[in-house]
Amino acid sequence: MRIAIIGTGVSGLFAARSLYERHDITVFEATDRVGGHARTVDVAVDGRELAVDVGFIVHNDVTYPDFTHMLRRLGVATQASEMSFSLSDAASGLEWSGRSPAALFAQRANLVRPRFLALLRDIVRFNRAARRLLATADDGEPDSLDAFLERGPWGPDLRDLYVVPLGAAIWSADP
Repeated sequence: MRIAIIGTGVSGLFAARSLYERHDITVFEATDRVGGHARTVDVAVDGRELAVDVGFIVHNDVTYPDFTHMLRRLGVATQASEMSFSLSDAASGLEWSGRSPAALFAQRANLVRPRFLALLRDIVRFNRAARRLLATADDGEPDSLDAFLERGPWGPDLRDLYVVPLGAAIWSADP
């Protein structure tokens, strides 16, 4: 069978690797390199060149079972890591991390900063509402994230200081 694979990100490369032995594969890529947002760059450290993987640097067995299987099959070593989210916003001067209560209030002023406390309230409300929506969603056309945010009872900081930066971090993308 002749198969076209569009894109050489992790999914495209995994598909090509899985199918090439039994099929005629053609891979198309719009950029000048393969790998999507995963890439290896050479970095000089103390006079030595090190290959550093950037972009796709974290995965887990639950979200990426096929990718994890492929890494094992190829003999690629992995190691456990801890995931957390942090934000430093130059415009507002706000900094916070969800790693622990101490990190959440690393800027002690956040304890009494109304804007930050409102953001925390909105994050909790947003996450609850999103879980409810996912639990009760039917098979119809779901709302876009934008529509969900517009409809919700939260302020603009939720979008600008939580949802967009979190999405950009997860997808290694510009906000």
